Amino acid sequence: MQQNNSGLPIINPRRLLDESGEQALADLLRGTGYVIQHGMLRDLCHVLRSGLPWLIEGPRGGGKTALAEALAEACNLPMFYLQGMEGLTLADVLYDWDREAQTQWVRQAVAMGCGFEEARAGQWAREFLMLGEALAAYETAAQQEAVPILICDEFDKVSEKIEDMLLQLFARGYAHIPRFGEIGVRDQSRWPVVILLSNDQRHDLSSPMRSRCLYSWLPPPTPRGEVRILKARCPQAPRLLLAKMVRLINAVRSLPGITDKPGLRESIFLLRALTEEGRNDLSIDEIELHLCFLARRRLDLENLRKSLVRIEAMMEAPNDEIEGWIDELGEVAQCEVRRRDGVRRLR
Repeated sequence: MQQNNSGLPIINPRRLLDESGEQALADLLRGTGYVIQHGMLRDLCHVLRSGLPWLIEGPRGGGKTALAEALAEACNLPMFYLQGMEGLTLADVLYDWDREAQTQWVRQAVAMGCGFEEARAGQWAREFLMLGEALAAYETAAQQEAVPILICDEFDKVSEKIEDMLLQLFARGYAHIPRFGEIGVRDQSRWPVVILLSNDQRHDLSSPMRSRCLYSWLPPPTPRGEVRILKARCPQAPRLLLAKMVRLINAVRSLPGITDKPGLRESIFLLRALTEEGRNDLSIDEIELHLCFLARRRLDLENLRKSLVRIEAMMEAPNDEIEGWIDELGEVAQCEVRRRDGVRRLR
């Protein structure tokens, strides 16, 4: 569990949506640098209102994990994180008993004169129960006002056995633990925000699991959307560098022989690195120095080196459409500054 910042206010995203609407939620996410697509915003609102888990599938590097983390950051909510992988157990996901502590309890109780059967019954108390990430999120939702967020990343890597373990929890909001009872929250309006993320590559999630979730496919952003995202993620990037960065990425993606095309994640990492280095422009020499941001395989790296001249020509070619998108963002930012100044003067 990742605790929220105790020095900042907690925002209930469900209450924010009911009181201020979808745009307020989008603005809150934008404050963290995340620009949510319109269709994803609509689906997120359905998830918040219904309380149901949200299954998001899409290609790697498209912003799935960033969306979940942005929601937790924007609302300052406690976050539980379950990494999908082979070998996950009941203890990782739901619960386990502290066997050593139970044994010591029984021995001490008997030594103090307690009957053996009575001592054995006492070992199934909450203090000996260790919760996994998923069930801990639901217990937190039952005990606190803050809405926790449970992120199950790369969920297509978990086994069918783990999926089966989670079916009851996701459908009812609680899990039954033998010898102890129920843990969780029955009130669906108080369920944690559960976000399952999948690249849809390892194995197909079962129909029972899918039926418990609301479903979204997160496509790669449009070129215009990518400009907006890069500007939001790297607001200090100079205008010329941003324009050339977008043309560079488009050039690399159009090359034949590149197996792993750079996605949004690679674009953000590279623009951020160039900005932190104080770059105002982008030349072929600088591209060559940063190929490690663009290539993900040896052959891709070799093909990029062979194509540098072609990449430079495409990057330097003017693109009125991209320039227009960047100018539009600048105008929007200026309007927002003027609006805020007007609000402050009225106050």
